[in-house]
Amino acid sequence: MSRFSPIEGLVTSVTPLQSGNASSYCTLLVYIRTRYQEDYQVLVSSSTFVLDQKPIQQGDTIIAFYDTSAPMPLIYPPQYQAAAVVFPQRGEYAMFDYFDRNLRNSDNSLVLNLSGSTAMQLPNGQYYLGVPGGQYLLVLYSATTRSIPAQTTPHRIVVFCSGYERRFPLL
Repeated sequence: MSRFSPIEGLVTSVTPLQSGNASSYCTLLVYIRTRYQEDYQVLVSSSTFVLDQKPIQQGDTIIAFYDTSAPMPLIYPPQYQAAAVVFPQRGEYAMFDYFDRNLRNSDNSLVLNLSGSTAMQLPNGQYYLGVPGGQYLLVLYSATTRSIPAQTTPHRIVVFCSGYERRFPLL
């Protein structure tokens, strides 16, 4: 099972996190409604990676990835701390997972085939010039094969290099 799980849906509201009588303007509470009409609350803090640093607004479609091993309150709607957020285009998919040296993800459901057009970058936006295997990767792609495991040629990869998890405890 993958350590990070996605929640995809439409942002219905964005507010500062209310804590007692005070607001935390450093953490946003984002309400998401999925296409199955399920509601979720996602916390987006200063340590959350947001692709392209785009502000989250009501009406946006997002995919928020949360750590399945992190503690969470037993409330309704469910509330998760986002590790990463992306804004998918129509027909675009995203995965945030550990990929081994063969570019196979942790639950053996996806294998990456790199091409010369695959854009690779670090979380700070700089180019990544190495082989991305053996790292946590945020992968954006549009089509996969029907094989097991599925294969795809991603158009964009964000590489979270080893040691990154020490600076951001969500990884």
